[in-house]
Amino acid sequence: MKLLSITQSNTKVKKSMKYFDQYKWHAIKNANVKNPDYASLSLMPDYKICGGAKSGGCMDLCLKSSGFAKIFKSVNIARQKKTEFLLNDKIGFINQLDKELFNFNKKCIANNKTGFVRLNTISDYPFYKTGLMQRYPSLIFVDYTKIAKRLFEQLPENYHLIFSFSGRLQYSNQVKLALKTNFPISVVFKCDFPETFLGRKVIDGDKSDLNNVLQYNKIIGLKFKEIDKKDYELYKDNGFIVHEDQIEFYNNKFMNWQTSI
Repeated sequence: MKLLSITQSNTKVKKSMKYFDQYKWHAIKNANVKNPDYASLSLMPDYKICGGAKSGGCMDLCLKSSGFAKIFKSVNIARQKKTEFLLNDKIGFINQLDKELFNFNKKCIANNKTGFVRLNTISDYPFYKTGLMQRYPSLIFVDYTKIAKRLFEQLPENYHLIFSFSGRLQYSNQVKLALKTNFPISVVFKCDFPETFLGRKVIDGDKSDLNNVLQYNKIIGLKFKEIDKKDYELYKDNGFIVHEDQIEFYNNKFMNWQTSI
């Protein structure tokens, strides 16, 4: 079973490559980033591999039901097989992933490119604890996470995280922890992006995830990608999506908390 996708057929991957800014990487990270190449792992998300999804409420409106997965059932069938592989045979899964990362890294070196890897395309598994990222220091790993404590851990130098916001009450402590850091925070809006949110400038995050990870102290604004309409009507007010009439409420809630500490 092949785990990594390197075809760059995904629309979001194509945009990430198109709008990639190598000069930003050089200016902020002093990294000699060449023409990028991209590999991604797409698992079928569940609560075992998405630790913060239950409190964050993102499973109800997950991207697993959008894009090609909305058209072709085979997409999620393949994702499910990969997830079962990981959960039932972790050692075998990591060994297979190691082989594929080795080959991808070798390809990047041969083609004089910088390899970017997203292992959690729609999941939140702690791959940074497997040693794979340290094994391939020339690859750059990027992810979104809903687990704020990860932002305080000793992460591999080539691993870059974006924290994912939710306005749910049971998720508030995660947001408060994230706001203590300068990590980028992504927010899904069902409206035009405001100029600022939670005291931070909002940037258009729908262009390139490869640039988003360098947007420190900023909000990564993401437009809500509509999925099944029935699911949307059921879960549109679960706190994961920010509507225009909620912006002031969240600003007051979290900014007042910041000024009181």
